[in-house]
Amino acid sequence: MRGQRSSDTPAAGTPLLLVAADPRRRTGRTPWGRVLVGVVIAALVGGAAVATAGTLVSQRIAEGFAVRDATSDTAALARVVVEPALVDAIADPDAPESERVAARARLADAVAGELRAGSAVRMKLWAADGTVLWSDEPRLVGERFPLGDEDLQALDTDRSDAEVSDLAEPENRYERGHGPLLEAYQAVHTPSGQALLFEAYERYDDVVARAADLRGAFAALAFGTVAVVLALLVPLLLWLLLRIRSGQRARERLLGRALDAEAAERRRMAADLHDGPVQDVAGLALSLGADPATTDAAAALRRAVSSLRGSMSAIRPAAPERDGLGAALDDVCARARAAGLTTSVHVPESVDASPAALLAVVRFVREAVANVVTHAHASVVDVQVGTTGPGPSVDAAVDRGLVVTVTDDGVGFDATRATDPGRPGHLGTTLLREIAEDTGGSLELDTAPGAGTTWRLTVPVDAEALR
Repeated sequence: MRGQRSSDTPAAGTPLLLVAADPRRRTGRTPWGRVLVGVVIAALVGGAAVATAGTLVSQRIAEGFAVRDATSDTAALARVVVEPALVDAIADPDAPESERVAARARLADAVAGELRAGSAVRMKLWAADGTVLWSDEPRLVGERFPLGDEDLQALDTDRSDAEVSDLAEPENRYERGHGPLLEAYQAVHTPSGQALLFEAYERYDDVVARAADLRGAFAALAFGTVAVVLALLVPLLLWLLLRIRSGQRARERLLGRALDAEAAERRRMAADLHDGPVQDVAGLALSLGADPATTDAAAALRRAVSSLRGSMSAIRPAAPERDGLGAALDDVCARARAAGLTTSVHVPESVDASPAALLAVVRFVREAVANVVTHAHASVVDVQVGTTGPGPSVDAAVDRGLVVTVTDDGVGFDATRATDPGRPGHLGTTLLREIAEDTGGSLELDTAPGAGTTWRLTVPVDAEALR
């Protein structure tokens, strides 16, 4: 029954927050749309990361290929064009000047086409002692510069190699206006077998451009592969998600039918109790109450009727979405009334909340009242339901919620004991915490020894189905 709230119920003190509101804890149906979007985004990011990493690696590989190509081109030029144009006079300091000039002119004519094509910025022919025997830059001819270890090794082993030019060196002073250069060198031989070193300088930008072409080809292949994989993966993933969702709906329908069957059986049992034993015992109690000699027996029978009606409420409890939240809370307080406690339930006329939120309130009040009956040694229990938004005692994560308080005037207890849900004998407290956690709501406790107890639950009005 509904009664007046006890105005002298003792207050315990500062409430203790046992569970903070957190909407991320809410349970319910799997958000398949967000799952699909998340998987696609993860695939895109992962594919892009793989393709980008592969592209960067290919850049280095492509640069290596381009350097090797430049080296190979220089070696071919030296073997096919330069070496056949050499005469002994070009490297013989004792040869007449006219013959040396003719030898240099012969070499210049041989490589003129390459120079005109722009494939090389500069060409040089070195003697083993570092003397420049010929160059397309005449001012270098006859000058002597020390050869590096790589140059000498190329002369000794008759191999080709390449490296980025150090334009700070004096022998490269006439190439400084062309930007970074790649110098490739190859040993060549005069008809008499004297080893000379041929060098060709290419623009390094050309090497980078060739590397970029290779990198672009690899990037197109890599990203194209990722796009094809996604095009095949997304429909398959969508099909799997639809199958999973269909299976989930089938399970939900089966569960709903099972619950409907259980509810129907409970209604039948409750009706049988109401129309049979309850009516018979109530009638017998009424007839015995008229005789003073059987007053005690009548009182016992009335208590039995109250107990049976409490059992009927347990068998067929009122559903908040069907019978109203007030009726459902009245039902769950039947145990307290049967135990002789003065109970009061205050619920707004209209409560705008999801069925899951209403069910959470009913579960919470059932457990809290059961704790009062079992442990509190109280005489009064009061249930209050209201609505609220963010406030000093409500976590800001809850935009709007149902606030339900269960207050008793019992013996109370040390609130810190409730912070250890693993302690034996505190199953009821654990269940209250789980209701708050399942809905993403908050739970507060206000109690102290000898000061009564107040439980306060805040549930989001849009809470989803409890697990």
